[in-house]
Amino acid sequence: ATKLEISRRPLFLQFTDVTHDDLKQLAAAPSKSEVKRLLKECMKIDEAEGFRTEILADLHYHNYCFCVSHRFEAIKTSTLLSVMKRVLDEVFSKRLEVEAAFDICKDLLLKHGIERPPWSVGIFAFDDIKAIMDYVHDSFFRHYRLYTYAFMTHCELSFATDRQATSVALPVRRPQKLVPVEEVNPEDQPEFDYLFQPTEAQLAEQERQRLKAAADERSALIKRKVEEGVKKLIEEFEQKLQDQDDQFKTMMAT
Repeated sequence: ATKLEISRRPLFLQFTDVTHDDLKQLAAAPSKSEVKRLLKECMKIDEAEGFRTEILADLHYHNYCFCVSHRFEAIKTSTLLSVMKRVLDEVFSKRLEVEAAFDICKDLLLKHGIERPPWSVGIFAFDDIKAIMDYVHDSFFRHYRLYTYAFMTHCELSFATDRQATSVALPVRRPQKLVPVEEVNPEDQPEFDYLFQPTEAQLAEQERQRLKAAADERSALIKRKVEEGVKKLIEEFEQKLQDQDDQFKTMMAT
């Protein structure tokens, strides 16, 4: 996103992408395909028809289904859909790592979870934010690398050399005779690695172990981030209650 586009972004996201009328059409849609079509229009998915478009449409569709299953009001549904759209825009435009993407998601939710104008608005309750955190952890962030791989731009470079017609080939050297003491194990020589490649089963097992370790590490990291965010939210909520109590006591004393 350009600096001009960033400056024009709304401070809060309720009803920015999905309006009241859009939500009414979504609720009245007779099929999943119709809901996805409406969400494509609301989220302004400008990708050409293909697997990328389907991935985005499915993501927004499942976000909408989460809102419906939790019986979110119109303002909460619209806000969450726009929050996830903003996260996607930031991830794909800035090529963010999962930690940075999760911080953006958490900050946007907290920005819409506490009534503290003009810095934040109280759209989501504490239980809403906790449920959303659990949901995005188990859906979008669990498959974060797949999303980034599908939407990152990949470049391939190919080149060839052009030999001059006047080049002269060097004479071929005759091989030296080897004696037994000079023989080595071919498996120990890096030049012959391609001759001793592991089997497909071994490669599959290595890849499975690597993916499992990476998934466990990401899950632990994201879980820790969720706990830190929830802890911070609780502290701010308790401080807000304390401030209200102090204000009430002051009013009673006067």
